[in-house]
Amino acid sequence: MDFRIGDYLSSPAMMAGIWRKMKKTPYLPPAQARIRLLSDLREICSYAQEHVPFYKEWFADAHFDPQLLYDLEYFERLPLLDKDVVRANADRMVSDEIDRLGAVECETSGSTGTPLKFYLDRRVNAASFLLFYRAWSMAPGWHIWDNEATISGYAEGVWNYNPVNRVLYLSSFHLDDEHAREFYDLIRKYHVKFIRGYPSSLYRFAQLLEQNNLELSFPVMFSGAETLLPYQREYIEKAFHGRLIDHYTHWERTASVLECMQGRLHAQNDFGYHEITDENGKRIDGGVGHLVCTGLYNRAMPLIRYDTRDLAEWGDGSPCPCGCTFPVISRITGRIEDIVVTPEGRYIGRLDAAFKYNDRIRLACIHQPSVDRIIVKICPLEGFDLKQEEPLLTSELRKRVGDTIRIDYELITADQIPYTKRGKVRFVTSDVLTQMQTTHLAEEEADHADQ
Repeated sequence: MDFRIGDYLSSPAMMAGIWRKMKKTPYLPPAQARIRLLSDLREICSYAQEHVPFYKEWFADAHFDPQLLYDLEYFERLPLLDKDVVRANADRMVSDEIDRLGAVECETSGSTGTPLKFYLDRRVNAASFLLFYRAWSMAPGWHIWDNEATISGYAEGVWNYNPVNRVLYLSSFHLDDEHAREFYDLIRKYHVKFIRGYPSSLYRFAQLLEQNNLELSFPVMFSGAETLLPYQREYIEKAFHGRLIDHYTHWERTASVLECMQGRLHAQNDFGYHEITDENGKRIDGGVGHLVCTGLYNRAMPLIRYDTRDLAEWGDGSPCPCGCTFPVISRITGRIEDIVVTPEGRYIGRLDAAFKYNDRIRLACIHQPSVDRIIVKICPLEGFDLKQEEPLLTSELRKRVGDTIRIDYELITADQIPYTKRGKVRFVTSDVLTQMQTTHLAEEEADHADQ
């Protein structure tokens, strides 16, 4: 997640106010934290009712008055807001003060490749920067002026260094033997203090370094945007001689679940309010449910009781030894996004970005039956013409997977969408990766048996 420099330099007073609050809230007594959370919810809901046409009707239909919001049970009378509702009402969900708020339009394709457009204002962007600054401060000896590296979906080139925000961007689409040494040299050249990226990218980079007899050390690293799998964590931490911290966020900027140094995931309720509910929006105290979030900062396009479509489960309620009083989530089971393995041995994730430029696709997903072939399944909307759209789609995919893998297309109908038992669609399913992971686990079991 990147940040607009102007958003956190244009108003030092705003930044200072947000930071004063963020420094204290993780350690407030639970009763005091609840009072502050209710105040924040009243504030964003009151603003939405006054300035956002959609919410005036949404609240009225639910017989909900923000001024009466003094307990969370009252808040739960609001229905869930899902991505389909946001898409259908996008124009009516924008604040009538959007110009004054300094908002910019953003777009995410999500896990199904279906574009979702929304607006973020300067206040939420500033809060996001401070949220990440608070997280990254866990890295020993790191300061805001120190260099960092990120291995993520940088597809405009192999690498780039931004001297303003001091970030070395390394392309996850170029993780191969050819570029491993180059990335290693760049990290050393810019004296990078910590590294962050997709779990699959950090894992692959660690493998390439080992294969090339190269070594890097980071006391703390950060992963996000995909589910961190246990075998990935073990390998990454061993390779880089440090601690990997998992941080769940998304572009809509309503959610932030951060792992502490004790290994527990904290729902950071001073940035967004996190709930776990059933499909009808009713609270779940035990078991897996929908992760539902309400952003507390973005007034340009508030998202209230927003169903992230990821699944999560609360912890047992015991206090965390780290001292943070934010509620603990035991696990987030969504975002397990398979990757495509190219014939050259590169691991490519986050391919959903290839479809974000097309608003005539209801849903897209990819199946990899073999290492030299992928099948792109597209459920089209009215007006979609595969012959017309294929060149751009292929071009965007080629930027990421290269030229040696065969790309086939298949149009599917709505009743052919490959939903899982939980009603989700995995964007990528790879028979190749499944076989590789099975082999990896079998080798680990054999190693343990020999010891």
